This record gives sequence, structure tokens and C-alpha cells, in this order.
Amino acid sequence: MPSNFDCLGLGGLDRAAFNRLLSPIMAESELLGERDGRTVRRWTDPSGVRLILTLRGDDLQEMLPSFAGTPGARLRAARRVNDEMIVADVVDEEGEQVTMLAAAAEQLHLLDGPLDGLGSVVALGGGVTVHADEAAYHASDASILGTPEEGKEPVRMGAESFISYGVFDQADGEPYAQLAGVVLAAERRRVRISGGEFTVARVRTAGFESDVCLPGDLPTPAPGAVLGGVVYLVADLPFEATPEPQRRAWWRR
Repeated sequence: MPSNFDCLGLGGLDRAAFNRLLSPIMAESELLGERDGRTVRRWTDPSGVRLILTLRGDDLQEMLPSFAGTPGARLRAARRVNDEMIVADVVDEEGEQVTMLAAAAEQLHLLDGPLDGLGSVVALGGGVTVHADEAAYHASDASILGTPEEGKEPVRMGAESFISYGVFDQADGEPYAQLAGVVLAAERRRVRISGGEFTVARVRTAGFESDVCLPGDLPTPAPGAVLGGVVYLVADLPFEATPEPQRRAWWRR
């Protein structure tokens, strides 16, 4: 299965190539905040590709791939549940809960208490397939939920459906989900630093809209197509960034 980096046009970079790019990436990044000895920075490529960099001093400890998506999920009580993800209720315009999701979060290490607000949910679609329309999706194996019992018709997911696996194991789970959604718009993009290509599709699923990022070897879907499969979720929470301090850092030397 393609990696999360493949879904953002960064899969072609080997370790040596990425290490050469790390200094300019750091220099172009913005400070999101500092908490408990960690510094969180965010770099955004013109294509929308993001890298969330967590440092302790000058030591890079974590790097989360993400995307500058459009807010499309009304989140309630977004809270950190383990070292990789947050869990939040997804509500409708009247405040009624429609689903729950577990996601990695750009602001994971900066959270103090539960947050409410309109957030962006990005789905990195390493396990996604593209189908021409709802009928094609329903006829495909991608719509089958679980393993069918012998002699019985399989249970199939709808064209706008969502199951967040991490919700069921909040202590040790990971932010993967089974997502199906109807494509509202899609376009091909090229990453400046790598030259790699990927597709970003705006998708309507159960309870919210998401930007689904697809590896460059998949066709760019047309509006009305259906995407379905396993995705890795990353949330950009309604969170105020910390002003940049006036100090030098090793990546600016």
C-alpha cells in the first residue's frame, strides 16, 4: 500500500534527499506553539502539502505529513487520547452528533483542553480506490464491509459512509478509518520541493467534508465519482498559532 508520503507527492525522496531539504524547510516553517519543552512548527508547500515538525531543542523528534485543507467538519470536544491522535465528536449545524472520528492532529502536542470549532480533516488515501459513480462503487469489492459469511450476501457500505477505527481503541489505536465519499471537486498538484505529483479531491462523506489526498499513480477522479477505502486522518484544529519569537535557530545559520 502506498505510504502517507506517497499520497502527498513526497514518496520519491530518499533519506539523503530529504536531509538536504530539511534546513530550507525549517527556515520556511511557521511556529505553531511551544509546550512541555516541545516546539511545533508547520511548513507548507505552494501545492498545499504540509509537514508538521516537532522538536525538543534542536532535535527533530517527529514529522507528520499533512495538507492545507478547507475546514469542513464541525468538531466538538476534540481532545488528545494518546501520543498519536485526538478524538472528537462531529456535529451538524444544529449541534447534534452525527459521528465520531479519531485523527492525528497538527496541534496534538499543544492541546490543553477540549476544543470546539470548525476544523479541517485531511484523509491520506493510501488504501483508496476510485469508482466512476455510486453504482460502480456498490458493485465493487471496495464497498464490502468485513468478511462475508459463506452463502450470504455481503454487507456493503454506502457511498457516503465513515468508520473511524481509532474511536474503538482510544488508548492504543491509530488514526485509520474506512471512508467512502462522493467527489465534489478534484485537481492534480505538483510539489515544489520534490517534483512529485498527487491528487487532492474534496469529498462528502457521512457527517462532514474532507480533502482526500491520493498518490500520483491514481487517476484524478471527476465530480460524482466515489472514493472508497482505508485512509489515515489528520486534523487541523481551530487553534491560534503562537507569535514567532525573535531569536536565531540552527536552521537559519
